[in-house]
Amino acid sequence: MDLIGKHEQSLRTELDAGLIELGEAVTVHSRAQQRTPTTLVTFAGRDAQDAHHFLASRLVQAPAGSFYAVEASERLGLGSAGGLRIGLSLYSDSSDIARLLNGLDDFLRIQGSSRLARQLHITTA
Repeated sequence: MDLIGKHEQSLRTELDAGLIELGEAVTVHSRAQQRTPTTLVTFAGRDAQDAHHFLASRLVQAPAGSFYAVEASERLGLGSAGGLRIGLSLYSDSSDIARLLNGLDDFLRIQGSSRLARQLHITTA
């Protein structure tokens, strides 16, 4: 494995440990030993789009959706909505993981998506 791969794997290990600490409210759908440094997560009773908007308000980029893989998303039982995609790269570091995990922790503490929508000024239809 090259230096970039080692760096990304180290960050992924840190991310995985942090996601486990968030508890049962988070489901990780990416557990393969060898994979790209991308993790797909969903949240019990919560919408991944809400998580995306919440994190974006904190300048953390983690998009939500099925990412042109609707069949795979449906096979995972996520429907076309998909999940939150967390991607790591060469320029990511431990502080990025900490900001993401802190943001997810805060997101999970907020009760109800309508309250979240009001906080973020999102119009729901």
